[in-house]
Amino acid sequence: MSEYQYYEWQTLDRPLTPEERAAVNELSSHIEVSSSQAVVTYSWGNFKHDPRQVLARYFDAFLYLANWGSKRLAFRFPKGLLDPKQIEPYLWEYCIDLKPVGNYLILDISLDEEEGSDWIEGEGWLSSLSRLRDDLLEGDYRALYLAWLRAAELQDTDDAELEPPVPPGLSELSPPLTSFVELFDLDEYLLQAATEASPQRQSAPAIPPEEAIARLSPAERDAFLMRLARGEAHLSLTLNRRLQELVGASPRPPAGGGTAPVDGGRGVAAAPRRMWGELWATADQLRREAKRRAAEAAEARRIQELQAFAPREAEAWRDVVALIEEKKPASYDKAVALLVRLRDLADYQGRLADFQTRVADLQERYANRPALRDRLQRARLV
Repeated sequence: MSEYQYYEWQTLDRPLTPEERAAVNELSSHIEVSSSQAVVTYSWGNFKHDPRQVLARYFDAFLYLANWGSKRLAFRFPKGLLDPKQIEPYLWEYCIDLKPVGNYLILDISLDEEEGSDWIEGEGWLSSLSRLRDDLLEGDYRALYLAWLRAAELQDTDDAELEPPVPPGLSELSPPLTSFVELFDLDEYLLQAATEASPQRQSAPAIPPEEAIARLSPAERDAFLMRLARGEAHLSLTLNRRLQELVGASPRPPAGGGTAPVDGGRGVAAAPRRMWGELWATADQLRREAKRRAAEAAEARRIQELQAFAPREAEAWRDVVALIEEKKPASYDKAVALLVRLRDLADYQGRLADFQTRVADLQERYANRPALRDRLQRARLV
C-alpha cells in the first residue's frame, strides 16, 4: 500500500496577508495556498517544518492524517481567551496537550492508532471540525472529553484512572462533534457509557445588556469601540465576559469534579467522576446488550422469512430437481441454496429427519454428479 500523508491549515479569524501567503508557499513544493488555507499531500517524503510552528505563526486550525493511523487536530488561541486551568483535567501526555507558543496557546490532539486504520481522505475534515475552536472558547468542552475518552481507549489505561469532568450535552452532539467521533473512531458504546453522566445543556440566563453596558466606564466603552474599529477577533466574547462580570453572573468555574458547577457557570452540578474501569465495564455491558438485541432481531427476521417460505415448500423441492437436471454449475449453486432454506425450514418445524431422507434420495439418484456432490458436502447438507 502506498504512503499517504495529508496536512491542512486554515485561518478562522482573518485571512492571510499577501506576504504571509508568499511565506507559506515557500514551505513546500507540494503546498497549495489560498488566503484562508494551505494543503500539503505526500505520497512519499515528509513535510520538513514543524506543523505546530506553522500553525502558531500563520493559522488557527490544523489537521494531519496518515494512512498508517496517525491523526492530529490542533487549534491556536490568542492568550487570554482560553483558561488553561479549565483545560488541564482533559490533558493526556503525548495525546492531548496545551502549550504556549509566542503570543498563543496551541491545543494539540494527537491520537495515533498503532495498528493503522482505514484509508481516510483528508479533504473536507478540517472544515467540518473548525467550529470546535469556537465551542472551546465558549466553554463547551465536549470535544476535549471525547478526545480524553479516545486517548484512554488507545493507551494502557489504569482502571483506577479518574475521568475528567463530564460536560453537559454528550447525548446531543453537534455536526462538528459527530465528525470528531467519526474521524477519531470513538467507540459508540464507550460514548454511550460516558453519556450516562452527562446532563442536558441549559441555556445561560439572558444578560440585560443595557444595564451591563451602563456599568462600563466611559474609558472602558471607548476602549472596546477602538478594539472593534481595529477588527479585533473574538471581541464579542471578551465583551460578553466583561458584561457577565459587571452584572454579577457566575464566572466560569474551575474544572475539578465532585459537585463543582460546569457548563460555563450555568448551575449544572457535575456527576461524581468515574474510574476508567467503570466506564469500560459499562461500555462492555452496553456492547453485549446490543449484540444480544441484534441476535434476537436477526432470529425474529429469520423465523418470519421461514414462515413466509413454508407455503412454497413443495414447489421448492420441485425447483431443486429441475435445477439439478439442467446439469450446469450455476444451476447446482441455486439448487443447493434452495436446499439450505429447506433444511432451515425443516429444522424450525422439527422435521429434520424427513429432510435428511429426501436429500439422501437425491444424492443416490444423482450419484454420478461429482460437482453436485461437492456442493452438497460444502454446504453440510450430507
